[in-house]
Amino acid sequence: MIENFKLKVFRVVADTLNFRRSADELHLTQPAITSQIRSLEESLGIALFDRIGREIKLTPAGVTLLQYVRQIEATTNDAIAALAPFGGQEGGELNIGASHTIAVYLLPRLLMPLREEWPKLQIHILGGSTNEILHALTMHQIGIGLIEAPAFRPDLKIEVFGEDELTLIVRADHRWANKTILRAAELVQEPILLREVGSGMRKFVEEYLENNGVLRQQLRTPIDMNSTEGILSAVEAGLGVGFVPCATLDKALRTGNIKTIPLENGPIRRELSIALLNGPEPKGPVGQLLSLLRENSLSRKNRQVRSQASSEFHSSIPSRSKKGTKSRKERH
Repeated sequence: MIENFKLKVFRVVADTLNFRRSADELHLTQPAITSQIRSLEESLGIALFDRIGREIKLTPAGVTLLQYVRQIEATTNDAIAALAPFGGQEGGELNIGASHTIAVYLLPRLLMPLREEWPKLQIHILGGSTNEILHALTMHQIGIGLIEAPAFRPDLKIEVFGEDELTLIVRADHRWANKTILRAAELVQEPILLREVGSGMRKFVEEYLENNGVLRQQLRTPIDMNSTEGILSAVEAGLGVGFVPCATLDKALRTGNIKTIPLENGPIRRELSIALLNGPEPKGPVGQLLSLLRENSLSRKNRQVRSQASSEFHSSIPSRSKKGTKSRKERH
């Protein structure tokens, strides 16, 4: 890449705040990392890290430099993408931030056509909550964010690209397993397994319940978890009923260990959104990823959303870039 190596070393150390881990990531020795940082500090005439015993932290000058280094890396990747049609190297990096469900169940199907188009591309995926993803975007740690919760950010471009449902699940032998529909008020009778307080998924569930006359104070929520897979396992173990995204249910439904229960005045739907920094439309790998996401959105509009969880969320994602996304040779 077109990149000042000292700045790359600085960025990795700033991210890890650990010389040994930085050396491992960059395939260098720890003394070499220390030497690069010392040389950069000497050339700038200012300390970038405070060293307290074995711990290090960024100085105010280091924090400022890190913001500019991230912008330099983002601009470098844009330049490499722009030069690709002229025979330039097709390398570069793509940093994606994604909420948990998108990162695990949606992105893998989108990355195959992206890798076919950009075989030398290095892809880095940062998982996190909506707030964490948006913060990473504003700090230039990622080039695109994919989020599951509503975001009202005038400083960013937010675009809806799809929709998912949150589904009530019970163990296959639960007394509700054969119910054709469940009223929200009945949920106060059972322990409910939810994502952690503050998560977007939990907010959607609590909003549905409050709209149907059930206050969060009435709920029995003895266990909350920071992963959907944890909720699925806990429901299978008989610890309560739970809410999970439709997209996560294929395997669990095939095993027959859980059942989904339709809700009165349901289902609970949530929008999936793209987050970008304000500015011109991205090109290169980010631009192609945008096209694939928008393709998915258009294909979903004409499909009937079913209340029972299914694999349709997956089948709507193109597995190859045959439709709607031409190769660079065809475009140029």
